[in-house]
Amino acid sequence: MMKMKEELSAVWKDIAIGNMETAPAVAGRIKEMDRRENGLFVTADVDENLFAAACLVYPVYAAYETECNKKEGYPDLLAQFRALSAELKNADTLENRASFLDALIHTVDNVSPQLYEYYRELVDMFKETVGETVKKYYRDGHFKKADGSESPEAEKQLRAAIAHAADTYVLLGEKYEKYC
Repeated sequence: MMKMKEELSAVWKDIAIGNMETAPAVAGRIKEMDRRENGLFVTADVDENLFAAACLVYPVYAAYETECNKKEGYPDLLAQFRALSAELKNADTLENRASFLDALIHTVDNVSPQLYEYYRELVDMFKETVGETVKKYYRDGHFKKADGSESPEAEKQLRAAIAHAADTYVLLGEKYEKYC
């Protein structure tokens, strides 16, 4: 049997090419995940790092809710991101911010703007987190850890998330181009 992380990765690749056939079964497994006290999914089966797991769990969950479940799970999805954002404040590292922003922008991609209040809150959360990240971690032309050391993977993930947000008009490209 395929592990949850590999299964989510495979479904995410299917979703990226417009194939939603595998999404319902995996989304059902996501919805059955245990929850933490704050409502977040327990994602240890995906990745020990909550934010790394979020990169797979939430975009798949959002795509399923949008394409297959008539957007009924949007209130839960938004509540999950509110809780995830609060968790980020308690576990604030460059790597966690990079994963959070990656998960958030790919979730935004899969949420219908027709349900404006959900879409808008996720977009605003993304913009606010990018602003905080730039202020806290951007120095000397690079995203660096709080101690000043470099994290090439986190920087690459952050730059990709910001570039993707600019490409999809979530952020103004001209304003954020130096961070891409």
